[in-house]
Amino acid sequence: MRADDTNEAIPAGAEHVRGLGRRKAARLAYVTDLLNNEDFVSVDDLADMLDVSRMTVHRDLDELQHKGVLRKMRGGATAHRSAKYESDLLFRARLLTDEKKAIAKEASTLIAQGDVVLVDASTTTYEMFPYLAESVPLTVITNFWLAIQELAEVPDINIIALGGDYVPQYRAFLGAVCEHALDELYADILFASTSAMQGSSLYHQDQRVVSVKRAMLQSARTRVLLMDHTKFGHGSLHRLGTLEEFTHIVVDDRVSTADLNYLRDADIEVLVATV
Repeated sequence: MRADDTNEAIPAGAEHVRGLGRRKAARLAYVTDLLNNEDFVSVDDLADMLDVSRMTVHRDLDELQHKGVLRKMRGGATAHRSAKYESDLLFRARLLTDEKKAIAKEASTLIAQGDVVLVDASTTTYEMFPYLAESVPLTVITNFWLAIQELAEVPDINIIALGGDYVPQYRAFLGAVCEHALDELYADILFASTSAMQGSSLYHQDQRVVSVKRAMLQSARTRVLLMDHTKFGHGSLHRLGTLEEFTHIVVDDRVSTADLNYLRDADIEVLVATV
């Protein structure tokens, strides 16, 4: 076994990058953290910083790309989502946490005790879990594995888990089985997010995700869209639908004045969360 391919964890309090090269888990953690702050990392820079071969760096980047943490590009890698690529859910959960928590708190004011709540698999709905636990009794319908794990033990929350094909990148169940299950259910309120909005059109990079979200839209009376300010003004590969298919939208207060005015002119109730 190569010395730089062992799987020993990074020691707590490590201060120097060089020397991490002998520990695979430490290298992967370092690259992930670096991409949380940098637009792009190059293979040559990583090889120099970690004191490993370029081949080792490429293997590490391949593994992280397979996990959905990054997207390889010529000469390096980026974690920035594109029209075709969505990064891993747990990586995205570390971004814009203040905005997502504020949106989740504001959105939770729409929940009433006794509601049947439909929750999609997204990093913003993840921040709603504490508020769902405070709004019992509830029934929660979801395809989100993290929601199933965290809410199943909460007293007075009844979980209806949507099955299907499990996709680790999203920590979610997708596919025809999930969509057919939604056809047989109806919720008082849906909380959902998506990757991008251009004009009144909503988009996501993955057709499997789009298909499940469309089924969710047909299965709830009140439909709440959760969108932070970074998702405005650009599209993505697959069109989910239109803004007007939702009854409410919750945004953070860093949304531009122009975008906020556009929302208020649409046939939808707008809630602005203070970050």
